[in-house]
Amino acid sequence: MRDHSPEPDELRHEDGAGPPPPQGRHSAGETVAARRAYRLRHLLAKIHTPLFLVLAVLFGVWASRSHGGSAPNPWALGAIAVLFAVLALLALADSSMLREHRRHQRTRR
Repeated sequence: MRDHSPEPDELRHEDGAGPPPPQGRHSAGETVAARRAYRLRHLLAKIHTPLFLVLAVLFGVWASRSHGGSAPNPWALGAIAVLFAVLALLALADSSMLREHRRHQRTRR
């Protein structure tokens, strides 16, 4: 038995203009949910980048002022400071990637 593939005439909408456009899409083919996700990621990157930088500096200062025999260990505090610095760099890279994506979407329109 053969599958029935739609003929070109069957793909047309009632007014003869072709299939209707998908609901919830913009002219560049980007869904509304995708635009919201990009806005949320951009907002989170704006918040997390300075937060992670401040935490990296605070833990770095704390690590430099703590003594070798005291708790918490200065090496552990330094590792936490490096971790927050890496997270800040990742948030900054994500923010710049989102900015580049948004600029690319504007030029395509």
